[in-house]
Amino acid sequence: MRFSFPLTAVAFLLMQSAASAIHEEDAGVLDFLVSTSGHSVTQFVDASLEGSIVTTDVHSGSSSSCFIANRAVEDGTLMWRRNVCSTTGGENIHDIATTTDNVYTIDNDGSVRAWTKETGHLIWDARVQPSTSPKVWSYTKQGMQFVVAASKEEVSIFHAESGKLFDDKINVAKAVGSAKAGESLAWLAAVPDTADSGKILSILSFVKEDGTSSRMNMVELEIGNDAIVSHKSLGHAKGEIIASSVKLQKVDNSWQAVAVTTDGNLVYFGVEGSNFSKTFSASQLMPEWEIVSAVRSTKVPSTISVQSGDQSALFSVDDSGGLTPFEIEGASLTAMTQCYEANIDIGLTADSLRVYRDEKPLTLEGDLFVPDGDVIEQLSIVSCSTDKASALLSTASGTTTMLGFDLKGSSVDVKIGWSTEEGLGSISSAVMLDASHLGSDDLVEEETAVVNKLSLSSRLSSQLSSILSLGGNGNSRRDHTFGFVKVAALLSQKTDRIWGLNTSGEDRGKVRWSLDLLKSAEWHTMVHGTTNSNSAVHGINGGTHSREILVLSASKGSVEWKCIDGTTGAVNAQDSVSISSPVLQVIPMYGGADGCRQASLLLHDDKTLTAVPSDSSTMALVGEQLRKSPNGLFTHFVDKEASRVVSYQVIEGSNNGLGSIQVGQATFAGETIVKVGYPIRDEIVQSMSSVLGDDSLLLKYINPHIAVVVTMSDADEQTPTEIATTIQKQDTKKKGRKPAGAGNAAEQIAPASVPNMFINVVDTVSGRVLHRAGHSNADPSREVTTLISENWIVYSFVNSVTRRTELGVLTLHEGMIDKKGMTMFSSPQQTTTFSSFDARESKPVVLAKLYIYPNAITALGATATRGGISNRKILIASTDGRVTAIDRSMIETRRPMGEAKETEKKEGLVPYRELIPEVSLFALSYNQTVESPSSIVSTYASLESQSLVMAFGGPDLFFTRTSPSRGFDLLPDTFSRILVFIVTIGLIVVLFVVKNMGSKKALKQGW
Repeated sequence: MRFSFPLTAVAFLLMQSAASAIHEEDAGVLDFLVSTSGHSVTQFVDASLEGSIVTTDVHSGSSSSCFIANRAVEDGTLMWRRNVCSTTGGENIHDIATTTDNVYTIDNDGSVRAWTKETGHLIWDARVQPSTSPKVWSYTKQGMQFVVAASKEEVSIFHAESGKLFDDKINVAKAVGSAKAGESLAWLAAVPDTADSGKILSILSFVKEDGTSSRMNMVELEIGNDAIVSHKSLGHAKGEIIASSVKLQKVDNSWQAVAVTTDGNLVYFGVEGSNFSKTFSASQLMPEWEIVSAVRSTKVPSTISVQSGDQSALFSVDDSGGLTPFEIEGASLTAMTQCYEANIDIGLTADSLRVYRDEKPLTLEGDLFVPDGDVIEQLSIVSCSTDKASALLSTASGTTTMLGFDLKGSSVDVKIGWSTEEGLGSISSAVMLDASHLGSDDLVEEETAVVNKLSLSSRLSSQLSSILSLGGNGNSRRDHTFGFVKVAALLSQKTDRIWGLNTSGEDRGKVRWSLDLLKSAEWHTMVHGTTNSNSAVHGINGGTHSREILVLSASKGSVEWKCIDGTTGAVNAQDSVSISSPVLQVIPMYGGADGCRQASLLLHDDKTLTAVPSDSSTMALVGEQLRKSPNGLFTHFVDKEASRVVSYQVIEGSNNGLGSIQVGQATFAGETIVKVGYPIRDEIVQSMSSVLGDDSLLLKYINPHIAVVVTMSDADEQTPTEIATTIQKQDTKKKGRKPAGAGNAAEQIAPASVPNMFINVVDTVSGRVLHRAGHSNADPSREVTTLISENWIVYSFVNSVTRRTELGVLTLHEGMIDKKGMTMFSSPQQTTTFSSFDARESKPVVLAKLYIYPNAITALGATATRGGISNRKILIASTDGRVTAIDRSMIETRRPMGEAKETEKKEGLVPYRELIPEVSLFALSYNQTVESPSSIVSTYASLESQSLVMAFGGPDLFFTRTSPSRGFDLLPDTFSRILVFIVTIGLIVVLFVVKNMGSKKALKQGW
């Protein structure tokens, strides 16, 4: 026994030292948070505050992000971020101005705010007239700082420190006139005079509904005298000018304006000091250009940056509006900035970085930076001295990079300080791809690989390898074995880029690959998997285990496609196809034999279809799909303008072509479609029924072709029905004596509350409305969220009267089977076929409940597990920055209104309570703030207990792993294999020692 005591003591000490590891939290191990600036593309940079920079985007086209942010210059850490818009939803616009210590913003709702530049704290706020093109700027006069806010025809001046209104508001309508029908007055550009004069030069225009400028005016204001110094019309500009493209800049001693026309030309005209108007076609600027798509003013005097599709170039401007490409030493520059203290110019060409002194190039050493052909949005000096400089580079695809320059005589040492992908704050769609089993690429191969890796011998081998390696890379091996290695393919419509993001290992949250898409495309989409259909293992089978993604970029007259490996970003094939009319719908298909397995069908406005890729292999795949679908292949189109859902059937046309015929339609006359939700693709449903407390079965209604169409109507245009009015009158009748002074109750009845939001459950094959529910007082300005999971439909909206977030739940059922209805001798009569066109069979039984959630909801989702055995949790992203997982029993539609019966208690049902409590323990994001994600996706691992969740669509991107029914089949990450190994070896040694001692004792007693 004396030999076992030291071993026991060592084991005890080891257990004590490893106790913290066993109970260590998983925060930061199983999850990650990527926080961006929120504005995707950086178009404004202010580096006046030492050690940090303030960035944002600006009004471009129809909206802006509403976010301003502050990053540390040294490492790019996000110091703070603020949403400066006072309204949510819709197309929000903001403008920004800065001083040495403060930031001033204005939004299209007329909210003017002042923020501290260092901490982002709100100093003051004020209200002005709402406008579609608000402008704000700061200026100094007689040593005092002022803030000027322009909104429609009014100009308001505030004290910069206190926010107190200074002087009376200036009305510019006296000078420019009033807007005509279909026009609105907009401030296109405004710049304060550099001198301490209080003068501001502005361009105002009457903008049409299509965004073009009809009448442009130059107005010079003098603040402090409540006067308009001068005014003149700029109506001589030729062409339909895009209002949002107008820029003002100073060339020598004159002010000039530059803009883009609707036909793709560049217009340049003088607004003060000189009168001219010149129009440049794209080919005049660059022979290979077809159209001018954008124009940017720069911080380098007398230069502008012009963009044409995926290309950009820098042009120098003379005082008469002449444009010439900016070249130094024969190199055409796309962007340039200047460091005056060091007397250097920092420029970028299409494929290299250049540094010049007196127009002579300097030798570059250190990090080789290549812009990779991306369009440069901004190149700004952050710091500048005689021997050092730093510059912030931002691209149209959302990449922001800090460059450092160390000057050493005739050479420059270039260092890339840090780089961020701000475009991750504008993700529009995501696809989760499995990178665990890289040796397989389809369903059968993947299932075989998983079965082999989860076998007893394989798992013992994996555990032994982890022990022998002393945990060096055991987690990585385990992640591959159990299917935790996923790559998230993320698409941003705003920045025209797609990323591949690692979700596991030490590189979790890091960009694995990126791919730029066609900048001139009208829209992009990722196609993955196949059409929704009933799965052999129940549920909805709309996905595959393929790593291939088909990325489509649609332009006028053509669609460019790329077939990529989503785990590596490798482009397997790419091409473009011509289209005869706009694309209405994309039908995913999978199984091609040639270069790209992932394919799709495009439904056009003229009801024709185009196969992508357009090769014989894809056409053979489509033909096979039609033959395998004896009931037909169907698709649909949501026409939001006409408020209808149209169903089509794909048919074979003439000359081996494809066509479509309309087979159904659901019309919502007088209503506007605000949201469309679809079932979760590739969702596994373990059981097609629910066992009730009395042992009866409640059958689930699973239809892979349903969609939730949320419509809204104008409640003011609706009138209550006669029945509703009669009921309300009866409810208002009171018995007893009428109080003195009270009128007739029947005459003072408030108008009945009529529904203004409708939840329509539509079968997209037949175009029939299966169920319709209405809600009153829904706020049309707030976001509506939807979720379809199994036979559950969950949706949320904000009640404009109670100011509460209401959570609606619908469960769809086929019916019930009594506990004695299915025995050895009897079975219920059920049909084995289902048809969307049969009204008697396709219409479900619907149960409904309405709940209240404490915060506004921005996104809904549901956990997914490999076999659908674990409890399915409902995922909720709310405006308080939390991503919460709640059990479905909390929002069960069958919760009793009174006291629960014994049979209901057996199911875990509790009495109905309207309010859903927000419990911190249910928050998957724990103490992390995930601001306003618009989407939540979930995928499964090879273990049933694990579900992988990603929230995106807002300025933050959050990923985590959760166990809906706890980790019943997985050891935690903190489990100490080394300790188990030592204890096991110790016990074996003790066993042999004790056995040896026992043998000796028995032998001694025998003698």
